[in-house]
Amino acid sequence: MTSVDCPRETYADLSLSQVADRLAIRDLVDAYASCADRRDATGQMALFTDDTEYDVYEDSHNSLPTQRFRGRAALAPVFDDLTNYDTTHISSAKAP
Repeated sequence: MTSVDCPRETYADLSLSQVADRLAIRDLVDAYASCADRRDATGQMALFTDDTEYDVYEDSHNSLPTQRFRGRAALAPVFDDLTNYDTTHISSAKAP
């Protein structure tokens, strides 16, 4: 993949509101990754809305989700399952 395939935006063209939105999204991704690294299921769940809809796609040949979770409370087993792994790899620019 080259820079032509994934062109970067000119950040000077962004409005203050757009910059704030991007920072908020980056902070959310960082918080999610930090919680995953610390195996903090409660912290991860808190990042989702009460009425969240979370679909899991484990079969790349099927366009339908293999699992569907509705509501924040339904996410508990998903994030608790992270304790079964020695490491996780989630993109985060910040250290936990």
